[in-house]
Amino acid sequence: MVVSRLWQVLCVTGVAMAVTGTARARSAGECPPGDWFCDDEAPPELAPEPGPEPPEDQQAEQDAGPPEPPPPGMLPSQMDVRVARPREPEPESEPRALSPWSVSLRLQGAALGSSDHDAGMFGVGASLRYAFNSHLVLDLGIDSFGGTDYNGYDRSESSLATSLFVYLNPHQVVRTYVLAGLHVSTASVDVFGDQQDWSYVGAHTGLGLDLPIHERLSLALDLVGFIRGRTDSRAAREPEFTDGLGNLTNTSGGALIRGGVVLYW
Repeated sequence: MVVSRLWQVLCVTGVAMAVTGTARARSAGECPPGDWFCDDEAPPELAPEPGPEPPEDQQAEQDAGPPEPPPPGMLPSQMDVRVARPREPEPESEPRALSPWSVSLRLQGAALGSSDHDAGMFGVGASLRYAFNSHLVLDLGIDSFGGTDYNGYDRSESSLATSLFVYLNPHQVVRTYVLAGLHVSTASVDVFGDQQDWSYVGAHTGLGLDLPIHERLSLALDLVGFIRGRTDSRAAREPEFTDGLGNLTNTSGGALIRGGVVLYW
């Protein structure tokens, strides 16, 4: 009986000493690896080893802190990163070819010379033209004049002329041309109160300038010289001109200054 109780005291004392040793080992951090008494406590954390120091320029950037944002207005509020689709070229419309036909409208004055008085005739005219090409143009025109002739007679006159225009530089800004042709005319002349009808046949030539101001409009200015002779029944017995020395003639000449517009369609 005594031995039994002594054995129980020894067992209790051994257990108490084992528990006390384990607690001291756990508090001192001396648990051996794999000991089941240390499973509930995590191993102490190790301090990280210091790494290499950054270069001086990076260290200065880190000490300066993050960069400041740009001032307002320096960056767009919204950026469109979409790629623009290239526009397809629009088909060019071919210009409508001009007709070879055109019309000329003009004002003109006739210089006839004079003996002992002022002579001058003024009028208007119009022509229908047909272009064979850029160089050659056929002109059929009608003109009307009124005023005082070389002899001082009051007269009105109408003429019909056909001319060929030759353009020397048709593709330049200012085009130059020469012209030549034939004409016929009739005149109503007041010879000291006697109203007489005279007729003429003649030829003319000249040169001029043509200035296009639009695809269908141009300005024209030319100087035309002419020579002609009377052909009416009274011309043989009553010549038109005399020099006062008995020299009579029905041949006369003069010059026209013409300016106007040419309309194309």
